[in-house]
Amino acid sequence: MKTKFLFVILLFCTAVTTNAQVFGGNPASLKFYQLNTDTVRIIFPKSLEKQAREVAWLQHQLVKHNPASLGMQHREFNVVLQNQTTTSNAYVGPAPWRSEFYMMPDLNNLESGALPWHRYLALHEFRHVEQFSNFNRTIPKLAGVFFGQEGQAVAMNLSVPDWFWEGDAVWQETMSSTQGRGRLPSFFNAYRSLWLAKKNYSYQKLRNGSYRHFVPNHYDLGYLLVTYGREKYGNDLWTKVNNDALDFKQLVFSFQKAVQKYTGVEYKQFVNDAFNWYKERMQVEAHAFFANMQPVTKAEKNNVVNYLYPVEEADGSVLVLKTSYRQIPTWVRIHQNGYEEKLRPKDITEDQYYSYRNGKIVYTAFATDARWEWKTYSVIKIWNPAVNEIKKITSKTRLFQPDLSPDATKVIAVNATTDLQTNLQLLAVDDTLKIDLPNNNNYVYSYPKFSADGSSVISAVRNQKGEMSLLQTTLAANDEKLLFPFSNTVIGFVQVSGDTVLFTSPQNGRDALYMYDLQQKKLFRAAELPNGNYQASINTATGTLIWNTFTADGYMLLKQKITDLRLVEEAAPSQLADLYVASTKSIERNLLQEVKPMEGEVKRYHSGLNLFNIHSWRPFTTDPDYGITFYSNNILNTMIGEYTYNYNRNEKSHAVSAALVYGGLYPQLSVGAAQTWNRSQAYNADTTFTWNVSNVNAGVTLPFNFTGGLLFSNLTLSSSINAEQINFTGVAKQLLNNRTLNYSSSSISWVTQTQKAYQQIYPKFANVLSARYRRTINGQQGSQLLLNAGLYLPGFFRNHSLVLFASAFTRDTLRGGLFSNNLSFARGFNAVNLPRMWRVSANYHFPIVYPEFGVANLIYFLRVRGNLFYDYTHARSLRTGREFPFESTGAEIYFDTRLWNVQSFTFGVRYSRLLTTDVLAPNKNPNQFELILPIELF
Repeated sequence: MKTKFLFVILLFCTAVTTNAQVFGGNPASLKFYQLNTDTVRIIFPKSLEKQAREVAWLQHQLVKHNPASLGMQHREFNVVLQNQTTTSNAYVGPAPWRSEFYMMPDLNNLESGALPWHRYLALHEFRHVEQFSNFNRTIPKLAGVFFGQEGQAVAMNLSVPDWFWEGDAVWQETMSSTQGRGRLPSFFNAYRSLWLAKKNYSYQKLRNGSYRHFVPNHYDLGYLLVTYGREKYGNDLWTKVNNDALDFKQLVFSFQKAVQKYTGVEYKQFVNDAFNWYKERMQVEAHAFFANMQPVTKAEKNNVVNYLYPVEEADGSVLVLKTSYRQIPTWVRIHQNGYEEKLRPKDITEDQYYSYRNGKIVYTAFATDARWEWKTYSVIKIWNPAVNEIKKITSKTRLFQPDLSPDATKVIAVNATTDLQTNLQLLAVDDTLKIDLPNNNNYVYSYPKFSADGSSVISAVRNQKGEMSLLQTTLAANDEKLLFPFSNTVIGFVQVSGDTVLFTSPQNGRDALYMYDLQQKKLFRAAELPNGNYQASINTATGTLIWNTFTADGYMLLKQKITDLRLVEEAAPSQLADLYVASTKSIERNLLQEVKPMEGEVKRYHSGLNLFNIHSWRPFTTDPDYGITFYSNNILNTMIGEYTYNYNRNEKSHAVSAALVYGGLYPQLSVGAAQTWNRSQAYNADTTFTWNVSNVNAGVTLPFNFTGGLLFSNLTLSSSINAEQINFTGVAKQLLNNRTLNYSSSSISWVTQTQKAYQQIYPKFANVLSARYRRTINGQQGSQLLLNAGLYLPGFFRNHSLVLFASAFTRDTLRGGLFSNNLSFARGFNAVNLPRMWRVSANYHFPIVYPEFGVANLIYFLRVRGNLFYDYTHARSLRTGREFPFESTGAEIYFDTRLWNVQSFTFGVRYSRLLTTDVLAPNKNPNQFELILPIELF
């Protein structure tokens, strides 16, 4: 019974996640094309045909040359290449069955590698396709019968832990190429930092995370366990384990029992063995964490703090961007006595990178197209901390990782186009110059930095093989020169100080700090802490080097005199190595060695076709109503639909309805229709009236996204027309006239908020304004108006929030009661529907405790938080003139949990003390208790 209830909860939670993808979002002028094969269909803008053909070819090769097959099944699927976004990401979605690649390359080479972006995504995401194809076994198949693709996805995720899905995909990207995250030292920093700090968290904590402590994600855990399992027990281990788990050969903890069956050790022991296996190979016990270096920052209790891109100023203070579980990204100045002076929050951005020269900071900020959600931008801003002045120097651009010239008059940045090309763009701060430097070699640029005299730019560049080097570009002549040969490595965090170029690159399983001397043309390895050496800069006045390294408490700052460094000369950065794994048999080591374009005819993909794609259905039983709803999304996610059948047991009535929204145009268009037969109501002991109801509606919605600067801001306007016809049948037809009700509904909502830190329950500031007006339009006057306003403010202590709400409701007395009443009523009372009502509410939210414990891998408690509230609703009857106060106060306790180590789930308990009489239940106990469950579940 517990498992059944959990399945239903996860089904609805999964539905919410599935439907959270971008709806519509692309301008109608963007035309899509398709390359269709017997294995995959790639849908793409015309400028990405080359990438589309390579992605299709790679999918065919992965089917033929699978490094460790999970089975023989392969479901044909669709991949959409999205080129308008500035986000680097991808996913495979089970409901509906499709994948989307966000084609903006990730420019953080140390985290994602240097492979061509679309090839890298193909290696990873196509493993998910194989997983979904072969995991559709006994229980998922049965769930698919009752719930469609959503049911299959939930059953698969209940059977196979999330760490396997991602760890196995990282394993494939690593074993099918010369890179992949399994060869990048930064990928192992998470667990290595815990082991270096002697932090041995429970398995459930590693699965579910923490609000207080750094816990590695399921990608990190998954790769360790998946790779260890294959190294120790063979390539077919996980195929056998997953098959048993998906067939539920053990009814309880089927995956864990399958691991025990095929490894001969209990699951807990298997995990511990894996960790010990890695500890031994990483030589964790042998490392001195900081050696003779001077820590600049200290760990904070019950918090994870990151100090990013430090710069030591002339007076010895350190300018740095600080982020933590308690604080959004904020620039701070750390004085020599350790005092941290807050300067300014950083704008909303997809990259925390910034550059500092001559007392000014240049950085990129996230911006949106107001209408099209897929279309986003990265604009450049310059901030002068001395006068707190910000200047935006670009608009509607796709520029990244900017650097200021030594005289602070020019900016160099990476320009990433929508056809997957990059080049360097040189800009004048006063908008008098804009030069796109040519990219004849088709490099991918990252971290461009001006030389000390501003005459050239040093960049980390990738070639089409995924190899990297440093490139010096002379601005006057546009001459290019490699500082050392390309090699299979990754390079990041380039910085220039005088004749020295600093950068980070892997060495011996660690991200080492390198120095390149431009005068001597020599390369030196300068530092190699076990958990990386990142974002280094030099204070030439003091001869001090400052940088950060990753720890179990976040990125901490270190300082060291340059003269104390032990420099080791090298010809070039080291090649990426196979980290902690042996040469596994039956593995294609480099599938990307010779990528070919897939042959086949390219045709237009008309977004107006194939709009109806029913993928899932959910039966519902909320007595007396029983029925089923079918859900539809097309591949481009420009059309969503819901189709419902409902049977009412009391009335014995039947109803069908359909609701469709099309987002391929602007504004978004919606239509709907419903038909109910045989509604009934007893007139007297001998007579029952029956009737049928028909309803049609149509509407438009205009969503606007004004996100930028420090605020997320959204405005939504919508309006619809509804026509309802009541036709009496049987004896009622002889006694009553048919009725027609036509009405309009219009609404406006405005939501704006600041960024929210991880521990914060609500953002420090947010406001919500909305209004909805409904009225009849067929001559029978009836109207209703609802106004809402909300304000979120910081509380008295850290992570506390004060939330204030006010609402006003008015309707006419004749026909306004025909519309449903959506006014939030004072808690604890039965709601009334009178013509004039208003409500005020005050809430004070605060964390209570972070228990961080689980029960049998079924539920894990992350946080317990409270809310003290006061509600007052005032209602007035226009007919009688009577006024009714509804006043209550009380407390709520919320439990933030994770179910089955998979899904976030919050529930709570409410106590309401009624301070006035409930007019609908005068004898009601003034002490009311309620269970609070997520609204999505019902």
